[in-house]
Amino acid sequence: MLKRIQLVLVALFLCVYTRISGQEDFSLQSILIDSLLTENANAIVRSEDIVIQINSINSVTIKTKRVVTVLNKYGNRHADSYEPYDPQTNIKRVRATVFDVLGKEVKEFRKKDFSDRSMYDGFSLIGDNRFIYFEYTPVDYPYTMVYESEVETKNSAFIEPWFPITNYNLSVENASYKVINLKKIPLRTKEKAFVGYPIEILKGDHEISYILSKVPALNKEHQSPPFSELVPSGKITLGNFSLVNIEGVADDWKTMGKWQYQNLVSGRDELPDEVIKKMSELVEGADSKKEKTKRIYEYVQNKTRYISVQLGIGGWMPMKASDVDRLGYGDCKALTNYTKALLESQNIPSFYTIVYGDSRRRDIDDDFASMQGNHVILNVPNEEEDIWLECTSQTAPFNFIGDFTDDRNVLVIKPEGGEIKRTKKYKPEENTLHTTATIFLQEDASMVAEVVSESKGLQYDWRYLTKLKPVKDQKLYFKEYWSYINNLNVLSLDLIDDKDHVTYQEKVKVNATNYATKVGTRLLITPNVFNRVIRKKPKYKDRKTALVISRGYVDSDEYIIKLPAGYIINKLPEGKVFETDFGVYSCSVSKVDQSTLKYIRELRINDGRYPKEQYEAYRQFMSKIQKADKTKIVLKQQ
Repeated sequence: MLKRIQLVLVALFLCVYTRISGQEDFSLQSILIDSLLTENANAIVRSEDIVIQINSINSVTIKTKRVVTVLNKYGNRHADSYEPYDPQTNIKRVRATVFDVLGKEVKEFRKKDFSDRSMYDGFSLIGDNRFIYFEYTPVDYPYTMVYESEVETKNSAFIEPWFPITNYNLSVENASYKVINLKKIPLRTKEKAFVGYPIEILKGDHEISYILSKVPALNKEHQSPPFSELVPSGKITLGNFSLVNIEGVADDWKTMGKWQYQNLVSGRDELPDEVIKKMSELVEGADSKKEKTKRIYEYVQNKTRYISVQLGIGGWMPMKASDVDRLGYGDCKALTNYTKALLESQNIPSFYTIVYGDSRRRDIDDDFASMQGNHVILNVPNEEEDIWLECTSQTAPFNFIGDFTDDRNVLVIKPEGGEIKRTKKYKPEENTLHTTATIFLQEDASMVAEVVSESKGLQYDWRYLTKLKPVKDQKLYFKEYWSYINNLNVLSLDLIDDKDHVTYQEKVKVNATNYATKVGTRLLITPNVFNRVIRKKPKYKDRKTALVISRGYVDSDEYIIKLPAGYIINKLPEGKVFETDFGVYSCSVSKVDQSTLKYIRELRINDGRYPKEQYEAYRQFMSKIQKADKTKIVLKQQ
């Protein structure tokens, strides 16, 4: 009762204050926001209204008004106000206004107050994609940002999708999205993850609207599905569209891919005669298509470097192959197209392929044909298995794409049309790390060790770039990797990158003072020296999302441990074996002789998606591994 009286008094005070000052907007006051929306939230979208008016296939107007209340410094990112543009875009109006906790205006930003910069500063040689933005440094929290804009674009190949919830710890009070199709152009829609959210859908013959209200903030859970799968989204695309004045018609991936081939890729693969002759000499004597492809790929790696060039039909058309050959650089589109041209000069068919490049893995939507993707790779059909080439990398082994483009749907662009394919999936048994070591324990509790690790598959991908760093950074990498070993010192390094067999070998010599623990005349040692699970998995009282193990792997370890002079083994621990749906763990310690121990460990983790109810079993599995990895042995003096 007392709390209710206090709220009424505060409300009355604010009403009176507003009438006296005449400058406050009561609707923007953040002091009385529903607690449902403030719980777990760093910011609250008070309202977001987006109206997209399709005037024609060459004119689309987007009007936006977004009101965001920022509760703390972590919520500032949600108040960022910016507007991207290119030569086909006209920012007709933009304004941002900041209000304090009581709804009093603090500052207003007009278009003249916005800064202008390249979208690709620091990464592009040249580009015509830019954005305007402003920077606001808050002096107090909470505050509210009101952002309004009106933008017209000549490109209708991209219709802004609806993503009312853009991140964790962001609640939404109200959000609406409306598409007005004045010319009644055929359009397609796809709603995703609407179930479970308070969303109103209104669809007319040529008009669509979505309305969402009162959605509390989501907390991120460890190893959960991608955020985009957890929140609602609505996609819109036109059957007839225009990209930089090039008109297209598409209703499936075959027709979309054909349009992209004809308008973006075709005719840009011509090469000078002397280059074709050079390629013929390069592949001479190669006994297979795969070997010829490998030689040409490595030629591209040695000749070119990656520089982003965001020009040519909205940044979607690659540079000509002849220009890349002459200049020696290009972006993903250009380098892929250049490699494709070199291969085709030797009658090796290959296909320009659009993908979402991201280690978190994202698919081209296989049942919603539209302009998608953020990266380009090359597909070379082969009798045994498709070859996938990452043409931007000067360091990646041939036919190795790593976790940036592995195991996802991609769009292969062919003359006859587009085709959805899936890139290579690296199985757990392909992603291996095998470590052997000889460890010399000393009487003063220190140790010296010689360690040899060999990694393959994605474990290769996660490690091999260390070789390219300065020696001091290489040593720092190992000190951080074995951070649980106190006073570790890296004495020597020998890193061997075998690209032909896609294996990476690390030979490291280290020492550490006080590795063992002295207890009177005894020494306590941990036989698992170089490969421990050290991070605890968080515990959830009521987990909301499925468990996702994105990539599986296999670790195997074998250490020979030399005991210090005058010490013997007191008692060996029993071996441990844990078998679960998520993987298998085993470890054991055995006596080789009176002064030598052998430690063997193997861990296999299975990738997959598991029901949320299984998360606790997974957490306990990893917790048991963590505990087993820290098992100690007592050495006593003779």
